[in-house]
Amino acid sequence: MKPKLVLDTNILLDLFYFKDQSVNELLNSLVQEQITAYTCSDIWAELEEVLARKPFDQSFDQIKAIRDTNSSLFEWLTPVGKKSGIKCSDPDDQIFIELALTVAPCMLITKDNDLLRLSKRLLQVNINTLKVFKMDLLTL
Repeated sequence: MKPKLVLDTNILLDLFYFKDQSVNELLNSLVQEQITAYTCSDIWAELEEVLARKPFDQSFDQIKAIRDTNSSLFEWLTPVGKKSGIKCSDPDDQIFIELALTVAPCMLITKDNDLLRLSKRLLQVNINTLKVFKMDLLTL
């Protein structure tokens, strides 16, 4: 079974906007289908909203191109609303927890401090929270 991941908006920006070399292993793993990354319409709506505002100022066509080029790298789901009692202090980040609960056991790759602070609680529900993707760190 392939490792399952949920990626937060900052990681998606690193992958598809900044093309940050620090996420090359993640991108290669996605392209080569060594992992399964899950996403949902709410996560992409947030990404698109971020890309449209300053400092990114991406046009509708630029945002559409990012989505059209990269959305096939993901399995698209609707979070099923599993209840864990784990709430993120930033309500905008709750969607990452909900999607991760839907596909758990999985990895949540994030740079978001609000999500990282929940890592011990998330581990109790089979969500391993990591700042950096490395294939050799994937243990679930």
